[in-house]
Amino acid sequence: MREQFRVDLRGIVDVIGHHLYSSERVYLRELVQNARDAVTARAELGHDVEGLIEIEPAWGTYPLIVRDNGIGLTADDMRNLLSMIGSTSKRDDFAMARRDFLGQFGIGLLSAFLVADSIEVVSRSARTPDAPTMRWVGSSDGTFTIQETARQLPGPGTEVWLHPRYRAHRWCDDDAVRGFASEFFALLDVPVWVGDTLVSQQVPPWKLTPDEQFAWCQENFGFDPMGVIPLGSSSTDVTGAAFVLPYTAQPGYRTGDRIYSKGMLVADTDDLVVPRWAFFCRAVIDVGELPLTAAREGLQESRALEFARRRIGFRLLSELILVHGMYPKVYRDIVSLHADGLKALAVQESDVRELLRSTLPYRTTIGDRTIQQLLDSPGPVRYVRETDTYHALRDVAVHAGVLLVDASGAHEADLLRVVDEDKHFREVTAHDVIALARPVPLADQRAVALIMKADRALYDESVSVQVASFEPADRAALWWPADERSPVDVRGVLVLNASSTAVKRLLDARADTDITAPLNALFVTALLLGRVPPTDAHLALLRTAVADMIEARPT
Repeated sequence: MREQFRVDLRGIVDVIGHHLYSSERVYLRELVQNARDAVTARAELGHDVEGLIEIEPAWGTYPLIVRDNGIGLTADDMRNLLSMIGSTSKRDDFAMARRDFLGQFGIGLLSAFLVADSIEVVSRSARTPDAPTMRWVGSSDGTFTIQETARQLPGPGTEVWLHPRYRAHRWCDDDAVRGFASEFFALLDVPVWVGDTLVSQQVPPWKLTPDEQFAWCQENFGFDPMGVIPLGSSSTDVTGAAFVLPYTAQPGYRTGDRIYSKGMLVADTDDLVVPRWAFFCRAVIDVGELPLTAAREGLQESRALEFARRRIGFRLLSELILVHGMYPKVYRDIVSLHADGLKALAVQESDVRELLRSTLPYRTTIGDRTIQQLLDSPGPVRYVRETDTYHALRDVAVHAGVLLVDASGAHEADLLRVVDEDKHFREVTAHDVIALARPVPLADQRAVALIMKADRALYDESVSVQVASFEPADRAALWWPADERSPVDVRGVLVLNASSTAVKRLLDARADTDITAPLNALFVTALLLGRVPPTDAHLALLRTAVADMIEARPT
């Protein structure tokens, strides 16, 4: 007797083909997943039988067959196979239906309609010793038949037969099936055979030796990792390994991770399990019991997933801290390669911030210092946002005994800002060179005369000239850029160092001596030391000054 499915099968098949699964190839994964679930269900009955799954690819007019020795199905099981789905096409309803074996079996079996117009299931239940072999044939037109078959199976288990449609045969032939099986089932703990080839029960990457893990990463991910971080946790059954990228990755963007669920491949570019800030690695993970979407091609957002993600993040950070302590060179290499991204994320992510707080070096006038060391230093701690400004102030700060931090790298100043709860850091600019140098004005007639000569020599440059003593003595002049407090017609202040040998000679020069050339040379030198980009006119002025001084030198 032909009976009607208790679902809107045409609507379900449409959802399967256009909305639920990403590709026709998933039919094989779904059928083997059903077989594996059946093997697990039989083991839960207490049967001491080693699970087995066999796949025979389609050939010519012969069907594709997936065979298992699992729990099997009764006639009532077959009749109720699809009843849990209802007539809806909502994904959430599919996910709810997959919470037990029959629901999973029904939805998984429907995926076969991606490649075939009819599905044949021959099964013998393991629940009773004398269970008959039943045959269920379902059609994409929405009808099915159930009857006892004359061909009895030798023991409990199930066979699924698919006669692929003409245009779908390429998804079911030997080459395709072997390729799909090698990809999907490599880590399954149940033996899966395609013909005479075992395609499952491979050692998971996280259980390989370090050398084997490096080789696995090269073969599967295409790069030689800088290191491998184990991701196992005693508080969750999620386990795996993260491979540190040997190249700079874009901060906040992850290639995605290879995800398995109890040995079955779920996705190859998943970005939900590992925290987004861990852009510097790519992982292979088995998510254990974490709930999957109805299509089993991704994970459902859930509290369990959020907990697992936090545990993985904690594990990654803990491992980096361990590497920092035991293998400082390796850690420096990792941070050096991924520094910009790590700093960008540290501005937003407190976990990464805490790691970099004690391990990220900043260049300072007293050597490299971490953020924590800077916070422990007497304040205020001065920092600059531009490399040129740092170099312009560095020697002055050193001689003044002032700690100056170079925060010119990407996100470095912002990172100091977010950790600065007590206003410990103070940004300085080139205007602060005078405050650092603390020049002592020279108040005598020689200084007045030198300033008058300098004003005449540098009249076209619109600078204000001062004469004062400061350290270092070998820096003959300081350039102090004009700010909002300066007169409108003044570009900046040139401070001639009365402690330097060159300026002392100018101070002692006779009143009738022309010192225009050395004053021009000191002016341009002060600009260069102040990291002010020289104009063509400034360079010409320097060349002329040097030539004039050479010609004026007595022979």
